[in-house]
Amino acid sequence: MPATTSPSFELTSSRVVQRHTGLGRVLECFALLSSVGPLLAGAFAAVLGQKLASPLFGQMARDLLAWSGSGFLAGIFFVLVSVLVTSAPLIRRGTVRVAACATGLRLTRGAAARWIPRAAIRSGLVVPKPRSCVALELRGGRQFEVQVESEEEGARLLAALGLGPEARRVAVSLGIAKRDRAAVWAGLLVAALIMGFASAWFDELSVVVDRSASLKAKHLAFYVLVVWLSRRVARPARIVVGSDGVLVERPFSRTWLPHAVLTAIRTRGDRLLLFRQGGDRPVELRAERGLARALALRIREARKSAAGGAAPRGAEALERRGRDLAAWREDLRKMLAADDYRATGLTLEDVRHALGDASAPPDRRIGAALLLRIAGQPEAQDLIRVAAEATADDELRAALERAAEDELDEASPARTARGA
Repeated sequence: MPATTSPSFELTSSRVVQRHTGLGRVLECFALLSSVGPLLAGAFAAVLGQKLASPLFGQMARDLLAWSGSGFLAGIFFVLVSVLVTSAPLIRRGTVRVAACATGLRLTRGAAARWIPRAAIRSGLVVPKPRSCVALELRGGRQFEVQVESEEEGARLLAALGLGPEARRVAVSLGIAKRDRAAVWAGLLVAALIMGFASAWFDELSVVVDRSASLKAKHLAFYVLVVWLSRRVARPARIVVGSDGVLVERPFSRTWLPHAVLTAIRTRGDRLLLFRQGGDRPVELRAERGLARALALRIREARKSAAGGAAPRGAEALERRGRDLAAWREDLRKMLAADDYRATGLTLEDVRHALGDASAPPDRRIGAALLLRIAGQPEAQDLIRVAAEATADDELRAALERAAEDELDEASPARTARGA
């Protein structure tokens, strides 16, 4: 089980880069809203006008549709600003003193200093040579890259922040900036084409009285579906690397790869290849240059950390074994009160080990969390939160977080059955 605190670490960096990818995504949303919003609102107003026989809504629909062209131009403007924001990072060159500890990160250059609280840092990743750096993702979509002398120095920086593979999972979007911008442009083009067809369609239906409201409602639903699909298809793949495995999320699928089933992790140029037991073909992911190697390094480190040795004798007594939550809790309480855990060969140290054992069945880890809470261990909440933050399995993570707050419900352990 990883320690909840880590020693501080200091280094000198010659290059610190800040990116505002979150702001770029916000601007992209404004671009899509500007381009499709007037048409969407106009179509909705037209449907209401037909249903309520209200000339006010009819006039509102015409006014909104008249703004469609201007909205499209505004969308282009927002895309251009988004490209500028995301492709022009703020680079600090020169000597920057970097100090990392469990409470946060301090960057000092001359007399100027910047403090980043640990709570504001979501995850971190060591990017290997030729230019080794630590990539930190902050809340709000901001990103920092701190250049380091070696991968080992980067690993020590992450460990000081409590972001190592055994203590914190890392989630990375595999989108390529140019391709993402192209997807936004394509979305605007699709919106413009639909806008043109819709305008002609409204003109043709202006003389129809009976079914026009129904047809408009169907057209509106079709339009929303087309816009949603265009954004869904353009969404980049996402990979989550945790202490227990790797989760690959694509626009229409999710692939769960526990560390136990991974046989090899390789890179080929800008591609990450994950080989698994019984698989004819590897899971193949495409990433920006350097990111594929960084992810491969992180997965190997997480697999190494997960190999914590054999489970303690009697650890299976923590598992649920078909019991409902109330009976499970009560049996764990009885086991603790009667020192039955000692009869099975378990100690509280073994229970802590079971909680942090990424290769253990999910219900065993949840049982360990419940037993630590029942035992009233002072560090129980911190230990459970560390275990939750390190797992890539979203269902297990949510169950452990609820267990840490003693708010576990009946459905939470059941949703983790895939890993059992």
